[in-house]
Amino acid sequence: MTKLPKRSKSQKMGMSAADLLSSVFVEFYNVIPVPQDRDLGIDFICEIMREEHPTGKLFNIQCKGKDEAKVEGDSIIVPIKVTTLNYWLLQPNPTFLIVVDSKNSLFYWSFPQDFLGSLNKNWQEQKTVSILVPVQNWFEQDIDSLPTQLVSIVNSHASATPRNGDYLGTLTLGDAINRAADYGLHVLRAPFHRPFQYMGMSIADAASAVGSQPNKVGNIIIESNQAHMLLEAEGNFVNYVDIELKKTAPWSQSRPFDSAAILGVLSTNSAELELVRKQTHFHTYYDRKRRLKVGVSCQYEGASLSVGFSGKYYGA
Repeated sequence: MTKLPKRSKSQKMGMSAADLLSSVFVEFYNVIPVPQDRDLGIDFICEIMREEHPTGKLFNIQCKGKDEAKVEGDSIIVPIKVTTLNYWLLQPNPTFLIVVDSKNSLFYWSFPQDFLGSLNKNWQEQKTVSILVPVQNWFEQDIDSLPTQLVSIVNSHASATPRNGDYLGTLTLGDAINRAADYGLHVLRAPFHRPFQYMGMSIADAASAVGSQPNKVGNIIIESNQAHMLLEAEGNFVNYVDIELKKTAPWSQSRPFDSAAILGVLSTNSAELELVRKQTHFHTYYDRKRRLKVGVSCQYEGASLSVGFSGKYYGA
């Protein structure tokens, strides 16, 4: 009986921690476990309830057993892969990291997005980042309500509604990334990561962020062997961003393409956008949260596929 699957100690610990945490959150929220074959770094999707009724407002949880972390001073240190952190940042809803002390039935929580905002951008060059979970952010198993600060973050950030009732459909970036491989493409790293972030940024700040100086007319151009990115200036601010994906050339305007996959290459989740027009050569989305028009297109016969972000024609 030696040729049988074996459950590892870490798997057992992880399942125990997840079960314990779920038993607490289910008292306050609708808890939807993410199947292992779709788990890219999120264990649960939780839906805020109003009394006995769902609201459609979602947030995410990744839990870790305490044996997977170590305590240093006033914090619990949890190493998280950069790929996982980027995945959390892509989500339209907030993601919490919760360390589970199964032995004492205690839970320590952190909102990594705030912590990452305090770091310099060099963390993207690392394989992992040590996320600090403050030991003061704790709650017990037998509680009447969740911590006020955690609930406040949920209420202020949770906004996306599941599409057609498909809660797991909000986790679509991983699928887009896989489909992008059909084009021979991979997810681009900074400064091409989530390029809509440059919209409305001052030219000086944008130049610092991408590590490139503006030209004589104030535009900033960034080149790599994978992409060409233009940050177009209007006055002292970026008002248009365009990225050409060089390896898609030559493309034909009569050849269909998967715009969700192309957006995934830029770490942009199509689930956050509304598809408003679809032509063979041009797909138009609206980013309602940021009030942007997003176009994925082949602009002329033989061109690369490109993605443009603009606030000027939003809603037009």
